[in-house]
Amino acid sequence: MKDEWLERWQEGRTGWHEDEGNAGLKKHWLGSGHTVLVPLCGKSVDLVWIAAQGNHAIGVELSQIAVEAFFEEQGLAYSKSGGAVPRYDANDVDITIYCGDFFAVSSLQCDAHYDRGALIALPAEVRPAYAAHVSSLLTAHARQLVITLNYDDTVAAGPPFSIEDAELLSYWPRLECVEARDDIDNAPPKFIDDGLGELVEKVWRSG
Repeated sequence: MKDEWLERWQEGRTGWHEDEGNAGLKKHWLGSGHTVLVPLCGKSVDLVWIAAQGNHAIGVELSQIAVEAFFEEQGLAYSKSGGAVPRYDANDVDITIYCGDFFAVSSLQCDAHYDRGALIALPAEVRPAYAAHVSSLLTAHARQLVITLNYDDTVAAGPPFSIEDAELLSYWPRLECVEARDDIDNAPPKFIDDGLGELVEKVWRSG
């Protein structure tokens, strides 16, 4: 899984990236004053938007290509520090990205969590461990905004994967669905080629 993720960044196969950021995030965000965990963040511009709302955005990303592309594309100077998981801190905005294995990050206690492309990027056998590790990095009453996809996976196969509501709620039972909309126009081209006709994006929020 790690090798495949790194290969996608090396080859530029990043169809999940949203150049304008996520609309559900902007509509349903949780406010200001939070330390926000953003796992598997890639080079998401959502980090900039979250920080601009008065939060400290803390991303975790495996690919060094993605991390350094984020700072270059956003025109952000940064400092880098070593450690088991190297840390990049933007100089002028409140953004930190840890570059390495998400499961190796253990020292955080964030009071908010944003997940747009992490859970849906992981195969079923990895998702329970991922969700448990996310929870270990959050405070007891951390607020969450999680975005999932629902589609007929007998027609098209992920990633991104379809996540059933019951599975998501088994990880984080306090989540409530606040929006569901057909997002087939933004589906990966491979899904369209396979004949998928509907892809529902759901926005879940707690706190």
